[in-house]
Amino acid sequence: MKRLFRKKGKPNPPSVVALDGPWSHERVYARGMRFHVATIGHPTAPLIVLLHGAFGGWFDYREVMEPLAAAGFRVAAVDMRGYGMSDKPPREYELRYAVGDISDVIDALGDSGAIVIGSGTGGAVAWTLAANYPQCVNALISVSASHPIEMNRVIAARFWQHTVPLTRALAVRLPARLAPDPVKLARLDLATNTAVPFHRTSRFADYLELRIQAARIDNAGPAMMRNARLETAQLPAKWVSTKVEAPVLWISGANSTWRALAARNARRSVGHWVQTTVPGTKNLPHIEDPKTFTRLATGFLADQLPRQ
Repeated sequence: MKRLFRKKGKPNPPSVVALDGPWSHERVYARGMRFHVATIGHPTAPLIVLLHGAFGGWFDYREVMEPLAAAGFRVAAVDMRGYGMSDKPPREYELRYAVGDISDVIDALGDSGAIVIGSGTGGAVAWTLAANYPQCVNALISVSASHPIEMNRVIAARFWQHTVPLTRALAVRLPARLAPDPVKLARLDLATNTAVPFHRTSRFADYLELRIQAARIDNAGPAMMRNARLETAQLPAKWVSTKVEAPVLWISGANSTWRALAARNARRSVGHWVQTTVPGTKNLPHIEDPKTFTRLATGFLADQLPRQ
């Protein structure tokens, strides 16, 4: 792995996340901006687009990219607006822009549709994209993620049981002078969303260092705070009731919060629905157990999508 990490001080350059590997680092143009995409796989293979959460980056998926490509897919892990080596505009981080970004990235990659895998806020974008741009999404794999409307409804119904997402949603909306340090949030996010046994591994330390250094990229911190709001974003009225037609693989924990969210999201899905967990993991199974995650994803896709 290429290491360009710096100690705390002046901001990191975007190249801090230009990790060496079997993938290629590309820039694609969408909505007048440049998006960094790490790609691997045959150019004519079915496209998988990977969307990270609020305090991660494209590198969250680096251990599943090569196995997915080996299974016959073209894989593209995106640095979302404001992250890593993608452009960092000063505004327009609302959900409708994030959805438009990914729609145009899929077009720029030369595909009319893609399998979209999203974790956390990346999953919120994926759900909204699938519901409102169905031509862009051939299948959706939701990783510890929810459609924003359903997340808001679950929190509103029993807010006292959802203090963690509610507190996070409030914290990331504070004025900049009062908001938490994005570097500290990046560290906390990884610790709270992974199982305790994973914390004792060298891989946890590697991912933690990556997230900390990515949060120190110049102008990335404010983007992370804005992106974190997408999990509970308000949607335009015309998007509130739209359904997801593509087949959905729902991967989450089995606690009461995720069961309630699964029930609501299943009702929003009118296509084939498959619900599962990755034993021994918490909310980031693609990081915690990439082998099992890849097996579940490729098995689902083999069942649901015709092979070309």
